[in-house]
Amino acid sequence: MIALLPIFILSFAIIVLLIALFIFKIDTKKCATLTISGLIFALVFSAILGYKISFNTQAISDISSDNMQISVSSPLDTSDKTPATEQTVAIDAVPTEQEITTSENSEITESVTENNDMVGSSPNVDDTQQNDANNEWGAHHVTALFTCDGYGLLYTSLILIISIVVASLAYRWFVQEEINHGLFYIILLFMTLGGITLVYASHLMSFFLGIELLSIPFIGLIGYQYIQTHALEAAIKYMILSAIASSFLLMGIAFYYATTGELTFSGLSYQLSTMTYPSTLLLIGICLMLVGIGFKLSLVPFQLWLPDVYQGAPTVVSLLLSTVGKVAVFCAIARLFLLAPIVNNETIRIILVIMAFCSILWGNLLALMQSSLKRLLAYSSVAHFGYLLLALIAVQYQVLALETIGVYLIGYIFANICVLGVISLESHSNELQDHEKEIDLSGLFWRRPILALAMGVGLLSLAGAPLTAGFVGRFLLVLLGVTAELWWLIAAVVIGSTIGLYFYSRLILNLYIRPPTSHDDFSGNNSIIKLKWQDIKVSELFIVIAALLTMVCGVYPKWLFNLVSMAQYLTT
Repeated sequence: MIALLPIFILSFAIIVLLIALFIFKIDTKKCATLTISGLIFALVFSAILGYKISFNTQAISDISSDNMQISVSSPLDTSDKTPATEQTVAIDAVPTEQEITTSENSEITESVTENNDMVGSSPNVDDTQQNDANNEWGAHHVTALFTCDGYGLLYTSLILIISIVVASLAYRWFVQEEINHGLFYIILLFMTLGGITLVYASHLMSFFLGIELLSIPFIGLIGYQYIQTHALEAAIKYMILSAIASSFLLMGIAFYYATTGELTFSGLSYQLSTMTYPSTLLLIGICLMLVGIGFKLSLVPFQLWLPDVYQGAPTVVSLLLSTVGKVAVFCAIARLFLLAPIVNNETIRIILVIMAFCSILWGNLLALMQSSLKRLLAYSSVAHFGYLLLALIAVQYQVLALETIGVYLIGYIFANICVLGVISLESHSNELQDHEKEIDLSGLFWRRPILALAMGVGLLSLAGAPLTAGFVGRFLLVLLGVTAELWWLIAAVVIGSTIGLYFYSRLILNLYIRPPTSHDDFSGNNSIIKLKWQDIKVSELFIVIAALLTMVCGVYPKWLFNLVSMAQYLTT
């Protein structure tokens, strides 16, 4: 059960935090410290487990390739001694030679088996122990519900990193209040546990439970600071629509099971690949599932809730919604689509193409009209996951699609940390609304230059500008679309990227507008920028690191490709 160690660590952290909060009445700072410590422990074990599994998988593939080379050059293969034509003539003319060769081969195999039997029983015990070790540190199914592989552990680590950043930002957001906010960190841990469960899922029931364990804590997080202007409205809207979407998803799973008799991802793959023509009930089930998934990913036409929820929720919760809330769902859907050939059906493929096309154009056009930064990023999120839907449609090119998804999501996560993290640091929980208007962030460079530079890098990455991680992900998406000949979606990506470049550039220029000053102060010390690195705390450090990684991935993306390619998923 080492494979489920991150889940066990988070569960233990939740129990410890509950005891410390309700029995010992610890304050917000200690709650944040315990939460971050538990998340760091889970992250360390996830990284170690992912490295072990990736190393073991690579060693097994190398051994299997060596065995294939040995079998090809086996001395029993005598076909290279005589030409093929002469060999067939000899076999037809003298059939007794075939009997002689087969008898010789049988004698050789018997001698090999006798030698293997004479070796003894101790090597067999070592072999079984080695197989057990390989199963322990290799990609494998943990019961029928969960799969432990490099793919799941990569996104588990990303979810844990985001949760650590959010826990740190939330403490800075609450710092001006004297009320204890330990309940926020308990809900955050439950949400993280739901995201990891969803990434591990290889069964439709664990997939549904992971989505619910991810969605229900979000209701509490969105409406947590209910004194803010739109918090309760956003929480109620998300709760009602999330329940409706979950009903559609559960009904689709029921239709799926009624048709195929399977709930595991691998079982669905076998059933769908052996069907000559999918039944109407199966298509209805898939469409109902797409309704639930479309809501969770806020794809058109299920995106109407997203801008209001982004604006009403605290900025740190908006960061969770845009990253963990969508990345976990998308990774689970990508695993399902990679194993089960859902997009091979032309009807489902057309539906997904229409959803992706409309999401890209609708998201970018509506973002163009927004003055609120969080509403703008909400519509931008619709467009970004419309881009990513292209990778799911082109899923038959499995390796390229998987690597494209990983590179794009990592760049998207770093960019959101840069942008929404800065908005959170500019805001406080005792205010009626976060500072997320364009006028609130105008001239940020002259007040906090380091944060303004980091935010500018994040916006450039979201726009897909060169020398950023966003450009690398966008380039891979276009390359994948060309390989799959999805010309309409490529045109939508180009048009959407052009529109996005305009409104992202507008936001970047807004950060560098010099604030109005009097004539006496214009030539004074107020016009001089002082970079005070000693003022950078842990929260600012996370944002600066995210900005640096965004630029490093854009300038030298090879290490990112290696990281994503190592995270292989289990195919059986």
